[in-house]
Amino acid sequence: MGAGSRAACVFCGSGNAEVAVAFPSTFTAYQFLQAGDKACPRCAEMLTDPKYRRNSWIIRDGKFEVITNVADFLLNLPDPPFFLYLTKTRRKHGWIRAVQNPVLNKHRFFLVVDEDKILFDDRVYAELYAFCSDLYARGIPKAVMVGGMPEPSVMRRYRLTWGEAFKLRELQYNPLWRVVVEFKRRN
Repeated sequence: MGAGSRAACVFCGSGNAEVAVAFPSTFTAYQFLQAGDKACPRCAEMLTDPKYRRNSWIIRDGKFEVITNVADFLLNLPDPPFFLYLTKTRRKHGWIRAVQNPVLNKHRFFLVVDEDKILFDDRVYAELYAFCSDLYARGIPKAVMVGGMPEPSVMRRYRLTWGEAFKLRELQYNPLWRVVVEFKRRN
């Protein structure tokens, strides 16, 4: 490195890495790291403070905020830029992928959920949210919503139309649908 140059953060890649990183023995997300042995102050704190991996959050204008109602939050996203991380397992280091993928367009971006990146499209999300709300209002369990084509007895029990059943079959492997179903709260 030349005089005056600074190391890049192993997590986010920013040029202000000044904190030596000591990984805990339980750390397993090495595949998400960049070369080096230093982190920026923000990422160094994120590594050591479990609140960053145990909560869904947004960091905007340098301020960390926990998201309590994820499904509704995704319907009304703030103006970018910001970092967004969602977690279902509350124990992974997916936040690393979140700081590597800032949200620059609130209509289409890569949504980080645990250690996965999912293409988010706000119009598609709104349609899936409305469909999920309708199914939840009728008492349909999550297992039916993510299980693909329901059995005829399940269709009768929950009064599903053939169109709804075929839509559930199409959505079975849709990762954005799984986000909606997992994070949407029943009213």
